[in-house]
Amino acid sequence: MHVVITGSSSGIGACLAREYHSAGAHVTLVARRTSLLEKLRDELAERCEVVVADLSTADCTRWLGARPIDVFINNAGFNITGPFDFADDAEVAKMFQVDLLAPIALARAVVPAMRARGHGTLINISSVAGIVPPAGMACYSAAKAGLAAFSEALNAELSASGVHVLTVYPGPIDNGNRQDSLTVYGPNSMAGAVPWGQAKDLARAIRRAAEARNDRLIFPRFYNLSRGFPSIARFLVNRFTPQMRLPALAASTR
Repeated sequence: MHVVITGSSSGIGACLAREYHSAGAHVTLVARRTSLLEKLRDELAERCEVVVADLSTADCTRWLGARPIDVFINNAGFNITGPFDFADDAEVAKMFQVDLLAPIALARAVVPAMRARGHGTLINISSVAGIVPPAGMACYSAAKAGLAAFSEALNAELSASGVHVLTVYPGPIDNGNRQDSLTVYGPNSMAGAVPWGQAKDLARAIRRAAEARNDRLIFPRFYNLSRGFPSIARFLVNRFTPQMRLPALAASTR
């Protein structure tokens, strides 16, 4: 089995690489940071190759080769957290490219071959913020909501083709990187009190959900509230999202 993972140099992507590799897959790791990719490749030792690519560019698919892909994971992304009117226009445009436009372009590049073979799995990593958008994440929530809508619609479209699309909605995840929500809202705010998941546990849940051909995964389970009871979730987010520490603004890569 050949698994391709974008944004795999650290965080959730690196955990996905370890999870699939430990299950016997050949993994292709895609990211911008060469040194981190090579470090992870050395850790995995075999059945692993790296591709250095920047998905913020218009030619974000040019690195794809002819080798058949069994599982393609659109994981690369980053978040801009902070007041909408403080956000940099260029950074917002870059975020929409990486978080929304690149995953769509990559899906367009890999799905036809999967459909022709009659099998394959596409996994798109959205966010609970795409279901219940919190204050301070207006643009990020818009990008992730767009990706979720695309992913869910594509899964319905491909339902009879043998190609499966899994849409993943992570809540707050401890992925070993800086947590910008804690920077913007403060470490002692409700942002630090809500349930957080671990990246390695999320990676395991994603693999299992894909193997079970589930349509979607919301993780941790607590955040199923966001989809099952949207009115309640909306009220809670509006009521308890803490005030931002103006003019704090943060951006992070998954």
